[in-house]
Amino acid sequence: MDRVKIYTSNIQIEIMDAKNILHEAGINFFEINKMDSSYAGMLGGSIELYVDKKDVEKALPLLADLKQA
Repeated sequence: MDRVKIYTSNIQIEIMDAKNILHEAGINFFEINKMDSSYAGMLGGSIELYVDKKDVEKALPLLADLKQA
């Protein structure tokens, strides 16, 4: 599977919204959490969402109203 990063944020609610949108559209995604769980939001880091390369064109318009990666 060729994965492409389509969304990144350090705000958990934004990531939850993006994941819900992708899930409802039937788009599989992969999440990488680069936040330090001991100091969430204080030391930086982010959460990244990736989709299969074939789903990028479908996923990006769905997330257009959210902050872009």
